[in-house]
Amino acid sequence: MCGDAQNNIKFEDAMKRLEEIVKSLEEGNLSLDEAIDLYEEGIRLSKLCNEILRSVEKRVVLIEKLNGEYVEDDITNDIYGGLGQKE
Repeated sequence: MCGDAQNNIKFEDAMKRLEEIVKSLEEGNLSLDEAIDLYEEGIRLSKLCNEILRSVEKRVVLIEKLNGEYVEDDITNDIYGGLGQKE
């Protein structure tokens, strides 16, 4: 999967592909080149999923702020690193 295709992939599809990659790597029937290519793809997909999740988290915080439901405390600060606190 090339970089442009990965940028347009849905979160659910990226997670499914990640699961396939992990399964293939765990089976251990790959050549070193195949394994490293899958590992590289997995890292890219993992990074993409993290970016999507961060974006969704920001959106949830914004929605909560707009509805007066956002509660700032040490736990949310630790989990989200102050996400939404400085926007």
